[in-house]
This record gives sequence, structure tokens and C-alpha cells, in this order.
Amino acid sequence: MTDPVVTRLILIRHARTQYDKSCVPPENPPLDPEASHDYASMRSALPDNYRWLISPLKRCQDTAKHLIKNGAKLASRQNDDRLREQSYGLWHGKNIGMLWESELAQLDKHNWHFLHPNHVPPDGESFAQVMTRLAPVITEVADQNTVLVTHGMVIRALVGLALGMPPDQSLSIDIAPLSITALSYMKSGTSETPAIGGQWQLNYLNCAY
Repeated sequence: MTDPVVTRLILIRHARTQYDKSCVPPENPPLDPEASHDYASMRSALPDNYRWLISPLKRCQDTAKHLIKNGAKLASRQNDDRLREQSYGLWHGKNIGMLWESELAQLDKHNWHFLHPNHVPPDGESFAQVMTRLAPVITEVADQNTVLVTHGMVIRALVGLALGMPPDQSLSIDIAPLSITALSYMKSGTSETPAIGGQWQLNYLNCAY
């Protein structure tokens, strides 16, 4: 019997962004120049020579640049549009309190987010739709050591998909700016007799720098 092959998935949320926190985030806000992140310590926690897939949005591109400037070693680097943050459509930049009093007043609520995972903002997407968008990604990254530089909602969705969580539970996961979440994947068992415990293991969650 051969030893199982284990691959790792490192999920990095971009650094803190600059915008009015009483509002729904803009679609592409800049990094906050006043944020006191420790890129050097995060870099020392990252494995070398993994492939990197990066959201094309500027905050993720700039976060990756900071980590590379601090010595991160990449096997390859590629932008992946599927790693974009959840789109709030016409609600980007709108005051959340005003949305609560108008569009959201009669809708189902979620304890840990202003928007229920099944609700679709005008010209946007629901969190449940984000999970559907990312389902092919979690399958594709399983067989190769990979770092993803992406967004909070994307990381919530990917962790939920890996661990078989429904959207409402996945949305309850806390993901801090400039944090690392790590998972391991082991292909074992067969489609007819899968191994007990699942193929994904959560190694650590939301380690912020």
C-alpha cells in the first residue's frame, strides 16, 4: 500500500482596505496606507515554490506585491477572475443602515452578515451564488500545492465547500484582513467507498498579521 499524497491550499485575504465601514464596500477599494500589517512575518509563514492564483482586483494584486517584496518565493503566478469578491451590484458604497431600513427590512436575516446568503442584490450575486461560482475552483486546486490571494467572502466560500458546510454556516466564518487560512487535501478511498472524515482537513483558520 502506497502512502497517500497530501497537497496544501493556503488562503490569504488581502490587507485592510480604506473605505467608510458603515457602507457596503466599494467594488475595488485601495489598501489602507495606515494599516499596521506585518508582511514580513506573514511571508515567513508561507511555504516556498507554490503556484499562486490571485484575484485581479487591485487590493489583492497589491497584497501579493507586498509579500513578494518581502521575499515570498513563487513557483508561478496567475490571475484568476473567479477569485473576485462577491458582487453587491448597485449596493456597492451604499449605507448599510439605510439598506436595513429599506430593501432589507422585510427579508430573512443572518446573525453574522448584513445580507442573507440567498439574497441577490440588484445587479449583484448572493453568497450562495459565490459558492456555486467557486465549486470548480476547490476541485481544481486539490491536486497541486497552491496559494490563493483573494477576498473574505471567497475564503469563507472555499472553506465551506471543502468542509461540506451550507452557505449560512460558511458565511459565519470570520476572515480578518491579511490573514492566512490553510487546508490539506488527501485523495483516499474511492467514489464507491469514500474514506471517513472527508478529503479536506482544516489546518488553521484566520491567522492574522
